[in-house]
Amino acid sequence: MAQNSTSSDTVIVLPSVVGVGSCADDELFALQGELAVARRRVDARAAVVAAEIARRSDRALGQQGLAARAGEASAEKLIQKLTGATASEARALTSAGRAVDSVAGGGSAWLSTVAGAVTSGELSVASAAAIASGLGEPSAAVSSGDLLEVAAVLVSRAGSATPEDIAKAARLARARLDTDSVADLEEHRRSRRTLAWFETGDGMTRLQALLDPESAAIIVGALTTALSPRRGGPRFVDPAEVQRAQDMLDDPRSNEQLAVDTLVDIVHLATRAAGSTAVFGQKSPAVRVHVQAEALETGRGFAHVEGQSAVVSISTAERHICVSGMLPILFDGNTPIDAGRTQRLHSPRQRAAIAAQWNGCAWTDCHRPPQFTEVHHLDAYNGSNTTLANGISLCRFHHMQLHANGWVIKKRDDNTYWLTPPPGQPGLPGLSGLHGEPIELHSKSPLQHTG
Repeated sequence: MAQNSTSSDTVIVLPSVVGVGSCADDELFALQGELAVARRRVDARAAVVAAEIARRSDRALGQQGLAARAGEASAEKLIQKLTGATASEARALTSAGRAVDSVAGGGSAWLSTVAGAVTSGELSVASAAAIASGLGEPSAAVSSGDLLEVAAVLVSRAGSATPEDIAKAARLARARLDTDSVADLEEHRRSRRTLAWFETGDGMTRLQALLDPESAAIIVGALTTALSPRRGGPRFVDPAEVQRAQDMLDDPRSNEQLAVDTLVDIVHLATRAAGSTAVFGQKSPAVRVHVQAEALETGRGFAHVEGQSAVVSISTAERHICVSGMLPILFDGNTPIDAGRTQRLHSPRQRAAIAAQWNGCAWTDCHRPPQFTEVHHLDAYNGSNTTLANGISLCRFHHMQLHANGWVIKKRDDNTYWLTPPPGQPGLPGLSGLHGEPIELHSKSPLQHTG
């Protein structure tokens, strides 16, 4: 209930930010510190309210719970809606509020220092949640006193550490207090691993994953290594690595877009594996594209990727003709007239030969290695032209660029390969195709020469 009181316990005065642009550095730091204290004091009260919302939304109450009656799936979702907070912020508010409530009610004595620091505005709710979650509860091996002592130390460090650092320190402290439980905790974390995906309203697909440390080390480690030049990775001495790093720094894609494309490349590699290393058994998954035959012939219209509700462009359908593992399923009106066949793909031996010829992506100045390339049909597949002469090696990104933007690669009678920009395209800066003229492509293999 709102109170009309001038008590310092209920009234929080925010410092003015008028004229902040003229503040000296130390004044700016002091102002930010004052605002941080005020925010922590507001969050402390918001945490108590969040905990009460969570209590009234307990799953045991079913559809009579507060969140359910408000049309939300959980207390955290309701708190998000009410506050505009992120999911992690809503969880932190709830966790910190529960800690304060529990201590006030005579429980969770080991969190008394945490609860007091939150209430006074000394400790942020994010750090409080990190301590409560990381330390856990007393057990046969870890007493309440042990946890209280560690919690006090963590609270004292919170002023100069981020919530993420506090969370790591809390987990490590718990592991040191109870080394015998590490294996059980590891198994518990492994049992919680999840990967879910769902389609959003605009036709995109959202992945939602929760990874145990070992799985995260593999997946995040691979992505971090791939994006190393963008994330302050080590400097390279090898000329090829220097060039690869520079290419990534010059790439117009964002870090997030590169991460998605790298993950797709990794999955592509897995789908191509054969023999004892095959991930998907005898038959690799294929992308099936439904498209009107007339649209494929004219380049006008759209296609539909099986299993997705959003339509895609004809250029995307054409690209999958090169690499998906199946021909499009062609339609005349609503009637299928041709179902795909897998033999239209270049065979593993053909792909190996083409990869050896080009030693990576054939696109000018692209240095993606052979294992991250796809085979593009120079001339559209006609039922009998899946040959070495009709294939060229392109990375997924440039393969998409070629189909989406109308670039053309042709092999001439003298066995040279030429990349032609689409009409109106100025070409690539610094290259012979500056005004849309064809650009000759050369193999990056020291043992091969094309042109």
